[in-house]
Amino acid sequence: MARSIYWKITIPFTMLVLVSISILGFYTVHHSRNSQVDQLRSHLVKEAKLVADASSPGFLDPGSYDGLDTLAKAIGKEIDARITIISQDGIVLGDSEENPLTMENHSTRPEVVDALASGVGESTRYSTTTRQTMMYVAVPIASQGTVLGVARVALPLTAVESSVNAATMAIAWAMAIAAFLVIVAAALIARMITRPVRQITRAAQGIASGKLDQQIEIQTNDEIGQLGHTFNEMSSNLRNMMAAIADERGKLATVLSSLADGVMMTDSEGSVILANPAAERLFDFHEAEVKGKPLIEIVHDYEIEEVLKKCLKMSHEQTAQLGSSEGRFLRVIAVPLIGRKLSGALLIFQDLTEMRSLQTMRREFMGNISHELRTPLAVIKAIVETLQDGVIDDREAAQDFLNKIDVEVDEMTQMVAELIELSRIETGRVDLKLEPVNLNLLVDEAIARLSTQAERQKVVVSTELSSDLPIVLADRERIQQVITNIVHNAIKFTPSGGKVVISTDRPGESVVAQVSDTGIGISKDDLPHIFERFFKADRSRSGSGTGLGLAIAKHIVQAHGGSIWVQSEEGKGSTFGFSLPFKPSPQDKQPKT
Repeated sequence: MARSIYWKITIPFTMLVLVSISILGFYTVHHSRNSQVDQLRSHLVKEAKLVADASSPGFLDPGSYDGLDTLAKAIGKEIDARITIISQDGIVLGDSEENPLTMENHSTRPEVVDALASGVGESTRYSTTTRQTMMYVAVPIASQGTVLGVARVALPLTAVESSVNAATMAIAWAMAIAAFLVIVAAALIARMITRPVRQITRAAQGIASGKLDQQIEIQTNDEIGQLGHTFNEMSSNLRNMMAAIADERGKLATVLSSLADGVMMTDSEGSVILANPAAERLFDFHEAEVKGKPLIEIVHDYEIEEVLKKCLKMSHEQTAQLGSSEGRFLRVIAVPLIGRKLSGALLIFQDLTEMRSLQTMRREFMGNISHELRTPLAVIKAIVETLQDGVIDDREAAQDFLNKIDVEVDEMTQMVAELIELSRIETGRVDLKLEPVNLNLLVDEAIARLSTQAERQKVVVSTELSSDLPIVLADRERIQQVITNIVHNAIKFTPSGGKVVISTDRPGESVVAQVSDTGIGISKDDLPHIFERFFKADRSRSGSGTGLGLAIAKHIVQAHGGSIWVQSEEGKGSTFGFSLPFKPSPQDKQPKT
């Protein structure tokens, strides 16, 4: 009975769909072919009219007929079509593919006859010349109402036939797919009607294959219906349970992906089965490319592989700190994964490079502070001891010593203030008070402020300021601090009789200030460190200063979105410069006349 109902449902459905698709396909192919032929015809008519317009001047002078063949070949090459220019009596005067002298008279060609009779002629036939089915369209060539000849354009129907064949093939595939779908649908319906138990079996098989959304449609309240209710409840519970597991897995994946430490999981043989993004970045790989590969092929480090081997062999957590030739430091933690048996290991990679670097910077920072404070404190202590030894009774000498103490205290106070300011700038705790600023005015103010120092050291300070320097939004006080610091250093380290030149310019969408001196310059070894805190080049060891000025200047400029640089050659002077961005107005963008 089931087999009989199966075929009674399957065959009618299949035949109905196939017949419907066949009728629709035939109509679609026929309509598509006609539509494409019409489009091709319209296209050829337009091209033929253009050829007629282009060739009509050649008919006015019988001596220029030879040019019509050249014209036909040129147009044919340009539009990729066959062009034929024919006189009113059928003589071929030009053809894009053949020698017109060898071609027969075309006066009897149907498209030529129709063109002369009705204005447009069209014919589709097999061409022995091109060995293809061609569509020919012809229009008369006329001048001032007089018909001079016929312009004919032809294209093969290859594209149309290819399109029709493709449509036919698509419909054939659609019929095959539809037949398959109808047979499957009919089979499902037949089985649902005849064998309710098979529906439950099929749903159970679906769950077994991972399709947990299976539900039975209950149509009766008998034992089969009760079984269906029980099955649906079981399916829902299982689906909820799997959803909870998937949710927990998603949370775990989120945690792994957000971890800063690299995490890898291997099987008991040491092959990688899981890695988080941090591990991918650390060892430069993609998880999909390395699954199933041995760990050594990924990390390229035998020490890490040895940590994993010990963990798998001893079934005990292993920890090691490793350094590489590139200066990277890693802490590797390997934890065995043990259930009923050892199933693998979990590897955690903590990149300690930055921490080591910060520790080094902290030690250097503390050393620099100690170095900078030791000298003034030693001077103060020596002065105090001198005063205690009786010099305090000499009022003039005591006052001189007190003045020296005051100077040393001022220097330490300045250093502490600069340290606090540098810390605030580096941590972004300084709010810039942005206002329109003219950089040229700040340069003039810095020169005025430092003129006494320049005169005392007999250094000539000059300027080369741009006359069309735009206004920038900046913190006036802090940019003034940058300029003053750089100019002060230039004067300070330029010998007597030297020069300091301050210039401004506007290259692109930024303004630039540069300070060049004829001082003793900076060595190549010192240049990379010149903007570091507490750094003093050899030329400044004998002078005063905290070594923080250029570091502060660098952070101020960077806080404005600009950049700062230095160019120097030992013994030939230095050039310090910085740039600040600005948004040009429409007037700024217009070319100057």
